[in-house]
Amino acid sequence: NWGAVHSGITVFVIESALSFDDVYGDIEQIAAVMGEEEKGDEIIDGIQKQLKEVEEKIASVDEKKKVYFEISPAPDIYTTGKNTFQQEVMNKAGVENIFADMEGWIKLSEEEIIDRNPELITTTVGYVENPVEEILSRKGWNQISAVEAEEVKLLDSDIMSRPGPRIGEAVEILAEAAYPELFN
Repeated sequence: NWGAVHSGITVFVIESALSFDDVYGDIEQIAAVMGEEEKGDEIIDGIQKQLKEVEEKIASVDEKKKVYFEISPAPDIYTTGKNTFQQEVMNKAGVENIFADMEGWIKLSEEEIIDRNPELITTTVGYVENPVEEILSRKGWNQISAVEAEEVKLLDSDIMSRPGPRIGEAVEILAEAAYPELFN
């Protein structure tokens, strides 16, 4: 993955990671380039320890919470399906992505979301004023379980959307949003 040398600076190119293993590989590569292999191992160990802790906390969950993960709001609603980094976050957080039967980044109609009736809605939309209120007040959405129970949560998009050293945190944030009683 070595790129060209521009004006004496070696450029190192990393393609966007799609899985946690990709992220570990990226961390190892960057650490090796910087001669900081030990630091790289430490970061990976830290992530894996955090994931193990979450796994232990949610081990008692019998029925996975059905989650709709909103990335872009109305009118151009987008979510994430299988073969995405976010799907792996959801798997590790012990929740069921209601759009896991579709692949990649998916543009949705409001009807599709209402039909699938999520129990929890998470959003990473930070550029709308009060994104949670915006979702709760959408026309026709009051019949969705998550809206009825006001289970709509804003999650930090920096942490949730970046396949980097904070993936353990992403899993923990989502698991805690879904199962707060297990994180007291």
